[in-house]
Amino acid sequence: MSRRKEKSNLAIWGMDLSQGSAAALLIKSAFPGVPFIFTVQYGYGEDRIAHGRLGLVKKAFYRMLESADHVTAISHHLCGVIRAYDYCGPLALIPNGVDSEKFNVKNGSSAARKNAKVVITVSRLVHKNGVDILIDAIALVKKKIPTILCTIVGDGPEKASLMRQARECKLEKNVRFFGAIPYAKVPSALHEADLFVRASRSEGMGNAFVEALAAGLPVIGTNVGGIPDIIIDQKTGLFVKNEDPVDLAEKIIFLLSNEAFARNLAHAGASRVLQQFSWNQIAESYRALFETSIAARKTILVATGLFPPDIGGPATYSMLLVNELPRRGFRVRVVSFGQVRRLPKFVRHFAYEIALFKQARCADIILALDPVSVGVPAAFTALLLRKKLFMKIVGDYAWEQGIQRFGVVDLLDDFLQKKYGWRVELLKKIERWSAKSARAIIVPSFYLKKVIEQWGIKSDHIAVIPNACEPSLFEISREDARKELALRGKVIVSVGRLVPWKGFGVLIEAVAQLAPEISDIFLVIIGSGPERKSLEIKIRKLGMEKQVVFFGNLPHDTVLMYFKAGDLFVLNTGYEGFSHTILEAMGQEIPVITTRIGGNPEIISHKKNGILIEYNDKNKLREAMQEIFDMNQESRAQLVKEALITARGFNKERTIKELIQVISAI
Repeated sequence: MSRRKEKSNLAIWGMDLSQGSAAALLIKSAFPGVPFIFTVQYGYGEDRIAHGRLGLVKKAFYRMLESADHVTAISHHLCGVIRAYDYCGPLALIPNGVDSEKFNVKNGSSAARKNAKVVITVSRLVHKNGVDILIDAIALVKKKIPTILCTIVGDGPEKASLMRQARECKLEKNVRFFGAIPYAKVPSALHEADLFVRASRSEGMGNAFVEALAAGLPVIGTNVGGIPDIIIDQKTGLFVKNEDPVDLAEKIIFLLSNEAFARNLAHAGASRVLQQFSWNQIAESYRALFETSIAARKTILVATGLFPPDIGGPATYSMLLVNELPRRGFRVRVVSFGQVRRLPKFVRHFAYEIALFKQARCADIILALDPVSVGVPAAFTALLLRKKLFMKIVGDYAWEQGIQRFGVVDLLDDFLQKKYGWRVELLKKIERWSAKSARAIIVPSFYLKKVIEQWGIKSDHIAVIPNACEPSLFEISREDARKELALRGKVIVSVGRLVPWKGFGVLIEAVAQLAPEISDIFLVIIGSGPERKSLEIKIRKLGMEKQVVFFGNLPHDTVLMYFKAGDLFVLNTGYEGFSHTILEAMGQEIPVITTRIGGNPEIISHKKNGILIEYNDKNKLREAMQEIFDMNQESRAQLVKEALITARGFNKERTIKELIQVISAI
C-alpha cells in the first residue's frame, strides 16, 4: 500500500489491549490517512491498565487512544475508563453478543444430577473472576442445602489452588471442575444448572452472564465493571456485595428456594438479551461505523478548553461535534486543554501545543473554540502546517480577564471603546491576532458578530450559527424532580460562573426583599467561581443562610433536573454572547427572567416566552419575580409553552448543517 492510496476502502481494526492492536497502531503510523478503529474489551481492571508490565500497558493504551479515529467499548464502565485516559474523540458503546438460538436449545438434564440443585460458573480460573469466593459461599450453602452441586467450567492458572480450597472446605462431592470444554458444549452445561453465579472482582463486560441469561438461567453477579449493563438488580438478576461469600451464599439459597421469583428473573433477563445483545444488531452497528469511517472526506481537529465531564459551553459544543460530524462524512479529533491542565502552569501550554501539533498533521481543518487559550496555539499550528483554521468565539477574553485580574469595571460595550493598561491591551492584541488568522469566525449571535467586527474582522468573514439545544434529552415530571431533589416552597434557580458580571449579588438582594412576603422562597445557585466568598458574606449580612444555597458545579443532568423542579430561572447577567443555559432552562419548561444584554434578546421576546429586565436593576428584578409567582396557571403555561417552542428551534441539525456549510465553502 502506498501513501497515495490511503483513501481506499480500508480500515484498521485493533481489538483490545493486545499484540494485534499494537500491530494496528504500527500500520496507522505508516498510513495515517487510513481510519483506525480501536475496540476496548479489557476485563482486568483499571489497576492492571495503570501498572501492568511496569507501566507499559498504560503507555500503550494512551498511544492507541491518541491514534484512534474512533473507539468502541463493550460496556459503559469501559467507556468511562477510556474517557478517564483523556480520549476526547468519537466513542461508541457496542457490547459483545450471543447467539440466542444456540443457547436457548434445551438438551435435557444429566442423570447424574438426580434431585440436586446445581450452581454453575463459566470463566477462566483467574483471580479477577472470584471463583474462590464462590467456593467459600458453596461451603455455607451446603449447611442449608446438603446436596448442592457447583459446576466450574473453565481452566486457568488458579485451578490447582481452587481444587485445594474445595478439598479443605470438604466439598469434593459438591464442587466439580470440568476444565475447559468446547464452546459448542457450553449451552448444554448451562442447561443442566439452576443458577449461574460469577463473583467477579473486575469485568470488562461479562459475556458469560449474557450467555447464561440466553440459556434461561437466573444470574447472580457483583456490581463491578460492565456487569451493571447486563444485570438490573431484582429485575434481570441479583447483585451481591464484593468479596462477600456470606452475602453470596444467602442470595444463592434465596433463588434456589424461590423458584417463581427465579423464573421471573430469568425470563426478564432473556428478554433483555434479545433486545440488547443480538449479534445481528451488533454487526449492524459495526457495519455502520466502518462505512462512516471509510467514507469520511476530511478530518477536523477540534481545539477546546473544555470537554466532558467538564461543564460549560465549549464542552457541550465539542461533544456535539464529536457525536454528529462523523455521521456527515467527517473524521473528528479533539485536543482538550483538560488533558494537560494537571501539569505546571507554563509547562501545560507547551504540552498542549505539542499535542495539537501532533494531531494536526493528519487533519485537514482546525477548529478552535476560543481565541486565546486554545486559539493562539491553534493559530501557530495552522500557520506552521499550512492548515485551514476556523474559530468559534463566544466572548471577549481580554474583557473577562480584565475584570477578573486587572481592575476593569466596564461592561463589554464600553470596554470595546476604551483603552486600558498594557496587560489588557496586550490581551486585546493577542485575541485579535489569532482571530485574524482564521479563515472564518463562527459566533452564536448577531450581538457577538458586532463585537468581533469591532476587533477589525470583516463582516463577511463572520458567520452567525446559534448554539443547539436538545430539550428532549432529559425527561422527568416536575413533581418527581422536586421529590428526588427534596425541594419545597417557591424555588428560584440560577446557574453560572460566580464572576462579577453575572450579578448574583443583586439577585440575592432582590430575593431577600421578597422573603418577608414569600416565606417559603428559596434561591438555588449552581456554579463556582472567585465571587463565592464575597457572596457568602452578603448572604450572612442579609440573614439569608436558610433561603440561599450554593451547590457548586453539578452534573449536567442534575442541572436539568433543577430546571424541571424549579418555579423560576433567573440570569441577572451583564454579559451574555448567547446563553445555552437559558435555552436549556426554556427546554425544561421553567419560566425565565434575564437581562436585555448581549444575545439574550435574540432568544427572549419580552412577556412572550420570558421576561427581560435591565442588568442589576434590583427593583425591576424583584417585580419580575413577583409577577411570575402571581401568574395564574393558564398564563404561566402559555409562557413556558412559547419558551419550549423557541428552545426547540435551536436544534443540532441546524447547527451542524450551517457549520458544515461554512467550513466547506472556503
